[in-house]
Amino acid sequence: MRFVKKHKGKIAFLILISAVLIFAYIRGGNVPPPKEENTVADIETIVEKDENKNAEEIIIKEEVALPEDTAEESVEKETDTQQASQENIDYSTQQGMIIDEKTGMDKYNTQPVPEGKPVPIEPQTVTISDKQLTCTLSVRCDTLLENIEWIDAQKVELVPLDGVIFAEREVSFYEGESVFNLLLREMKRNKIHMEYSNTPIYNSVYIEGINNLYEFDCGELSGWMYKVNGWFPNYGCSRYQLKQGDRVEWVYTCDLGKDVGEKLE
Repeated sequence: MRFVKKHKGKIAFLILISAVLIFAYIRGGNVPPPKEENTVADIETIVEKDENKNAEEIIIKEEVALPEDTAEESVEKETDTQQASQENIDYSTQQGMIIDEKTGMDKYNTQPVPEGKPVPIEPQTVTISDKQLTCTLSVRCDTLLENIEWIDAQKVELVPLDGVIFAEREVSFYEGESVFNLLLREMKRNKIHMEYSNTPIYNSVYIEGINNLYEFDCGELSGWMYKVNGWFPNYGCSRYQLKQGDRVEWVYTCDLGKDVGEKLE
């Protein structure tokens, strides 16, 4: 008892402290609750924020301006390309052709004709007048003589000894007619065999055989070609409109034109 009386102040203080601790334990004290884990919805929200942030960063990077010199060079190159393309289209339009901007061809797959050469006509739209004009016409197969061993034995006798099927001569035609109109009439008039077919994809007539000599008779690169005033047109004979004084030549090739002077690109 003497000890209690002597230290009663300290004992009271300890009891008070103990009471406070017990009360704090019972009520949960001021200890913060454990941190909850993120839910699926929270995670999706975080990911979405990160994606939006990354997207913003990408947009900002794309909007960064090019150096001034590089930007000017790009504009100049683009302008030059557009100008060159437009000049080609303008030239072809002046020549009377409908040009595909991607391929440079007209709707019948015809490449633009060289400058100064006549453009192809549309046979179905041409008006033929009664006015008579003149030109020269010839049909030859000299190349077959040089490659006679390639020809079927039954057709050798169809090849003239001099290679001339229709000797060059002046003939008449009507204004507006094509090379095909001329050839058809003269072959009939001179009783020379001729066979042809229409090819709608090229809007033209294709000559298959003359004097019973056909394409492929002298190899897979052989067939009939025509030239006017020394030029091999890059379109069918029914699309070439004749003019006064033209010189028309039909020749048989055994090598896709190389053996008759055609320069293929």
